Amino acid sequence: MTQPDEKPAKDYKLIINRKQYAWPEPRITGADIKKLAESPADWVVNQRVPGPGEDPEIGDQEYADLAPNGVEQFTTRKPKTTPGV
Repeated sequence: MTQPDEKPAKDYKLIINRKQYAWPEPRITGADIKKLAESPADWVVNQRVPGPGEDPEIGDQEYADLAPNGVEQFTTRKPKTTPGV
């Protein structure tokens, strides 16, 4: 039973690579997203946003906000490589 001054536990929902996860905090780092998705540490995380243009990249130490718009969506991918470099 929760005490009157305690906030009830809330899990924030997020989707990574089309699979739903729950997270206990209103923010999550790019590194935590990769861990949840079991993606390699050197991969890149993008937050999916509606509309044209590129989806923003979330760095390992950067936070994404899970609270404002319901279920936030992310993808992980191999980093882009430049041939011949």
